[in-house]
Amino acid sequence: MARIICYDGVGLIGGNKILLEDKEAKIWFDFGTNFSTVSMFYEEFLSPKACLGLYEPLQMGLLPRLKGLYRADLVTELADPWEGVEAEDVGDVSGIIISHAHLDHIGAIHYVTEDIPIYCSAMTAAIARASQDTGRSVNDLCYVIPRETCETGGLVSTNHRKVPSNRRPFYLVEEQPSEAFLDFWDTSPGVREIDGPSLGESTTCGGMRLRRYPVDHSIYGACAWSVETGAGTVVYTGDIRCHGRNGALTLRFAEEVSKLQPRVLIIEGTRIASNRGSTEEDVASRAFEEVKKATGLVIADFGPRNVERLDTFLRIAKETDRQLLVTIKDAYLLECMGLVDSSVPSLEDESIGIYDEFEARSDTWKKSIKARFQHKLVEPQNVKTNQGEYICCFSFLDVNELAYLKPIPGSIWIYSSCEPFNEEMVFDMKRLRAWLDHFAVAPLGIADEDERNPFHVSGHASRDDLLKVIDIINPSLVIPVHLEERNLPEYVRALEGRRGYALPEKGVPIEI
Repeated sequence: MARIICYDGVGLIGGNKILLEDKEAKIWFDFGTNFSTVSMFYEEFLSPKACLGLYEPLQMGLLPRLKGLYRADLVTELADPWEGVEAEDVGDVSGIIISHAHLDHIGAIHYVTEDIPIYCSAMTAAIARASQDTGRSVNDLCYVIPRETCETGGLVSTNHRKVPSNRRPFYLVEEQPSEAFLDFWDTSPGVREIDGPSLGESTTCGGMRLRRYPVDHSIYGACAWSVETGAGTVVYTGDIRCHGRNGALTLRFAEEVSKLQPRVLIIEGTRIASNRGSTEEDVASRAFEEVKKATGLVIADFGPRNVERLDTFLRIAKETDRQLLVTIKDAYLLECMGLVDSSVPSLEDESIGIYDEFEARSDTWKKSIKARFQHKLVEPQNVKTNQGEYICCFSFLDVNELAYLKPIPGSIWIYSSCEPFNEEMVFDMKRLRAWLDHFAVAPLGIADEDERNPFHVSGHASRDDLLKVIDIINPSLVIPVHLEERNLPEYVRALEGRRGYALPEKGVPIEI
């Protein structure tokens, strides 16, 4: 008999960690960071002590308390992470299936032992690799930088010139990567070498057949999955929507997977209580009208790794005779993604430039981008003196660039991301407004609580679209995850009388 255990992603949005067990096989669906739980205990200047590895994540309940799952080099005698913790042994894990590269679905992989196979799309692998190469936080997603105990008893990174990183075993399913991407995957982004297996290919995990289905979401490479267990086919959607440019992919997935007559459908429910109908093209149309009227600098503020939104503003830049300036970090991401999909905006596009911000020194990956794309670099002074010629892709964390650009009258900041959903984001929004007010930049899309942002659409399916997907797939049992506790009754009302469902409880098995 197979069973499903939701260790996270229950009664909240994100942090999915869902275990599928069938005899000896154990497969995880995603292993993401639970930002809701993290924000209960931590904030920007208060974070778990990295020098004590797994101690706080396990003590504070940020990770499932399962022995045999985590890296041995993140344990120190100075602070035993299992002290006073009720834990069970997970046994041998067959693999982790990743739906997409948002951190609430992959972020906690950092802590997982490096020999567990990871299954994903090539694009998800590319985005995860770019995130690690350019990141500074706890971020060992694709390769593990070994830690060692220092003289104080805490953990530090090993010598980068003497000890190589360990590459995690990544597998693509029903996908053939390009030689250029394979070369990139095997190359170190810095001085430290990388050892370990190259990118592999497989259609099985733990002896069970895997199938991958591209779906529409607010990040490239998103996929749903099916696993053939002894109890029938289990389907996992990850995050899906039908109103993006690639909405047809989601419906195609539903049609294809329905042919397997699934026993179980694990499906997200972020917007089960919402039926707003805007599309990505609606955002493009509204943003175009505002950029067309702007006489000064235009700043486009959208979520990290949302390349579909970046492409929207690239089209607007071309239509309004401006150049789209991306950060060096985004340039690195675009180059990585372009090795997988040639439709990703190219840095060689004459309408794309790279904003060359002031900084004292550059990391190795930045130096590489600057050296190879020197002809694309645009310095702040050039933007300052020619503000009507650019759209800058900035986020809140880049807002202090305004001090160097000195926006002229007629400048606008288009906030094209999600509304604040926690206290920290509310504070960030207040700070953003303060910066914009200081420089007299018109804020667009920074809505009051009762208003809707016309420059953003969700990465998640509406109620009607969720129910449509469920009806097409026609599973015997629906397990809703990735939704707030207060919206569970809405899902129950929608499903009752139509098909069987099971409401997950954290850590409680659902037998199938």
